[in-house]
Amino acid sequence: MDGSQPILFSEEELPQRPAYDPQDVRGKLQAFLDKMRAAASWPWKCSTVSHYREAVWPSLLGKLSEDEAARFRSEFEAEAARLNAVDLAA
Repeated sequence: MDGSQPILFSEEELPQRPAYDPQDVRGKLQAFLDKMRAAASWPWKCSTVSHYREAVWPSLLGKLSEDEAARFRSEFEAEAARLNAVDLAA
């Protein structure tokens, strides 16, 4: 064997990464924020909040410009601080 490996797929055959509609991403993030703002305490179980914070929100924020992502991040942090304070006081 000469160490070379045949190419199984040409570049044209590779699946394209899906294009994300920034409006859709903004809408999803805004829906999370709206739910948080309307809630008197965390509207999700602790495990769900952890999943959102560790996976969902960073994934969505990564699809936006850095400035826009920073704005959403700041809003999420403010709401999370408010909801955490409510939970601590309870």
